Amino acid sequence: MQNLIKIMLLWWLSGSVMASVPLAPRMGVNGKIDMFGCMQSNDYYIANFAVYPLSQLKDSKTPIVPYCQDMPFTGMSQLSLDLLDRDVRKKTVWLKVFDRHNTVVAQTQPSINKQGVLTTTVNFSGQGQYDVVLYVEDPDLNTDPQTTALHIPLAVALITPGPSASAGQWLWVVGGIAFIALSVGLITSSINKTKQAA
Repeated sequence: MQNLIKIMLLWWLSGSVMASVPLAPRMGVNGKIDMFGCMQSNDYYIANFAVYPLSQLKDSKTPIVPYCQDMPFTGMSQLSLDLLDRDVRKKTVWLKVFDRHNTVVAQTQPSINKQGVLTTTVNFSGQGQYDVVLYVEDPDLNTDPQTTALHIPLAVALITPGPSASAGQWLWVVGGIAFIALSVGLITSSINKTKQAA
């Protein structure tokens, strides 16, 4: 009986263990911190994306917080894209940032980035949805860069509501409470039987 209790307890505890190694944390507009970075990918490329409001860089007393796809500030910002595909670092790449009217608000010159990091400064003059696009001239694919482009949606100064609790989440909570109650009941019963036997 005690082995069963130990197995159930280990099973319950193992459910909370994460197998991933966290990257630098990113913060969204609603204050939610994502401990796994801001990985963006499509069928062709993968990159780690970050936005830094330049107002943060001027204030040396607060730590610099990179934002992911939700940035709560307008104004001058630094975009950073870490190319995780090593072969892309040997190819011509460039960034374009579009506003909701599909107007280019910032872009980089096509170049080969051997270090794998593209950065550019963007003035987000107003709130809204923006599209950060990574283009790669890839002779190996023999495909137009427009087709293989990595699109990263970016919400600037828009308050997004957090996710509401679903029935599945409530089921996990109720199941967890029932499991704990059952475990405590079994342990208490086992202790009482041991005391009565002694």
